[in-house]
Amino acid sequence: MERLLGEYCFPERFREACRACPDYGNDWSCPPGVPSAAEALRPFSDGPCAGPCRYFYDAQTRREVSTAEGAEAVRRASYGPAKRVLLETLLALEQTRSGAWTIAAGRCELLPRCARRDGLPCRNPRRMRYSFSAFGFDLAALARQELGIELLWAANGLPEYDVALAAFLER
Repeated sequence: MERLLGEYCFPERFREACRACPDYGNDWSCPPGVPSAAEALRPFSDGPCAGPCRYFYDAQTRREVSTAEGAEAVRRASYGPAKRVLLETLLALEQTRSGAWTIAAGRCELLPRCARRDGLPCRNPRRMRYSFSAFGFDLAALARQELGIELLWAANGLPEYDVALAAFLER
C-alpha cells in the first residue's frame, strides 16, 4: 500500500476539485471529514483492483445527451447501478475474509439521499465505503499506469465509457 500511496495519492492536488463537487460536504463518503488515505489504508497490502468495470454508452445515447445534467441522469440510470453491483459484490466478499476492506468506486450510493444532507449521521456506517477520489488518488494516472486504461472525460454529454475503479484490500 505504501507504493500506491506514494505514487498516486495527492489529496492537496485534488482538494479544490473536491470542494467544487456537489457532493462535497453532502455525502458521508466525501470530504470533508474523510480520514487520510495513510490513516485508513496503511494497514493493508496492495489489493487487487476489483475493477475496472467499464460501462459503455452506445453512439445514439451519446449523440442524444449533450448537457452535463443529461449525462448525470443517464449515469444515475446505468453506470450507477453497475457501480452498486460492484460494491455489493465486494461487501459480500469482505464477509468471507477477516480484516478485509473495500475502496468503493465513486461516492456512496447505498441510499438515494445521504443523511448528511439532512444533518444526520450515516444510516449505513458498516456498509459505507470511501472511494479512491475521496482519499485524493490520481485516478487517471492509477488507471493508466496500473491497469492500462484511459479514463475519458466529457465536459458536456457522455464519453464513450465510464470506468468504476474499486479495490478489495486485505491485511
